[in-house]
Amino acid sequence: MSAARPERMTALPPLIFLVNIAVTGVLMMYSSLNLRPDLPASASAHQETYHRATLYLAILLPTAASAVYLWPVSRWVRRVWVKCTAEGGTVAVPPPIGQRAANAPITLAAFSLASWILVDLLVLLRLRAIPAELTPGLAAHFIIRPLLAGLIAGVAVFFVSEYVCRTHLWPALLATVPIAGNPGVWRIRLAHRLLLLWLAIGFLPLSAVALTASMRVDHPDAADAVVVRVVSVVIFIAASAALGGAGLAWLLARSMDRPLRALEQAMARLRGGDFSVREPVRTTDEIGGLAEGFNLMAERLSESYAALETRNRELAAALDRVTFLESVKRGLDRFVPDTVRRALEENPDATALQKRTRDVTVLFLDIEGYTRLSEELPREALTALLERYFSLFLSDIRAEGGDINETAGDGLMILFQADRPEAHALAAVRAALAIRDKTEVTNRAGGDAHPSIAVNIGIGSGECDLGVVRLHGAAGERWTYTATGPVTNLAARLGDRAVGGQILVSAETAGRVRGAFRLMSLGPLALKNILSPVEAWEVEPTSLQPNDPSPRRVMKE
Repeated sequence: MSAARPERMTALPPLIFLVNIAVTGVLMMYSSLNLRPDLPASASAHQETYHRATLYLAILLPTAASAVYLWPVSRWVRRVWVKCTAEGGTVAVPPPIGQRAANAPITLAAFSLASWILVDLLVLLRLRAIPAELTPGLAAHFIIRPLLAGLIAGVAVFFVSEYVCRTHLWPALLATVPIAGNPGVWRIRLAHRLLLLWLAIGFLPLSAVALTASMRVDHPDAADAVVVRVVSVVIFIAASAALGGAGLAWLLARSMDRPLRALEQAMARLRGGDFSVREPVRTTDEIGGLAEGFNLMAERLSESYAALETRNRELAAALDRVTFLESVKRGLDRFVPDTVRRALEENPDATALQKRTRDVTVLFLDIEGYTRLSEELPREALTALLERYFSLFLSDIRAEGGDINETAGDGLMILFQADRPEAHALAAVRAALAIRDKTEVTNRAGGDAHPSIAVNIGIGSGECDLGVVRLHGAAGERWTYTATGPVTNLAARLGDRAVGGQILVSAETAGRVRGAFRLMSLGPLALKNILSPVEAWEVEPTSLQPNDPSPRRVMKE
């Protein structure tokens, strides 16, 4: 099929002009051969005026009206459609333009019919000038003749216009215009088209024959008995053919229109989501093939929709599982260190969590006098007190990159890891000072609601075995991510030795944070479960000031 060229719609007014000229010429030829010999002599007066008026009304008026009707569509096509398609783009057709284009054939046909009705009104006025000897048959002939011509012109204009619209105009302009259920579009169904076709090739020509014959028997002479019988037979045959053709046309229209309407309704149901709809194949012609194709399409759509529904249910179940796993993950995030969580997100096989030697800083903290507090406070109040203080510490620990590795009643084990040993040691000491400051602020804000809390902290730095410890047993497998080795033990023992909120660091940690904090040497300390005394340092509350020499309390370079 060739590409649509809606600009060719400009040929419609000239075509309408030619159709009406042809109908007028046929009418004049008919009048010359049949009607003129029977007119009274006085009826021939003012023939030129009558012909000129017929020319204006029947030919020029519908042509001009058609040009005016099509002008908005033609202008939009030239200004918008041609430009956009030339640039390779698409364009949305405005609803008024689309509706005007869809209604063009019936509107242009109505213009031609209305023009011939005006000619008939002119004939009625002209009959007043014809003398009384004008017979009733001849008068009826005068009145019916323009109406028959108008019907022929209207039907011819409709089919010619529809052909041009189907081949050039509608493929371009009706793509985005809804047809079914659109009150602005005048739908001409197949039955209506068959009726117009019957009018054009059956009823109207036979009506002209019957009209001519009826005029011949208007005032027959006695000698014309044979002529009367012949004319009567002609009238009977014409009427029989017209009625028989009407019946056959009605049957054909019903046999084609009903399955097409049913197919249209089935398509509407399919469009509404009823994939079970099927249309019986009633004929073996193109309509039957169309119904068969519709059923195949509906079956394929039903299968695809069923498969899509299955996939949607599977996806919904998968999404439910993902949602559940996300909720589990959020819950586990509260228990699993950030380092472990990130490693599992990067590699679920947890290869990065295998035990390996790594330089870390370990911080242990516990609440001094926890046993006394447990005896003085109710269990619920003690739990709330611990959660309150530990929650205050969480933001500073995470801000310094620390992972809460273990919790044990009143204590926490926190790991600090960084690329440089000095960096994670400094981060651990900063976190410890922040914890001590927040503890003091919270103690003051609490007043007499509970005894003041002292948080003792021990910090050690060095190489540890960091990773997963796997525990196997008959009940299953248990993993624990932790740091093990002398450094961890030393930090825990320093935390046990600290009193009154002290922050004690190992010699290795003190060496790494040298010059950044005020440190006081405590000398060698004997610690539980450590054979030899170890050098320990206490972190003072304030940072080292440049002009504050304290050789006794400040760590020497």
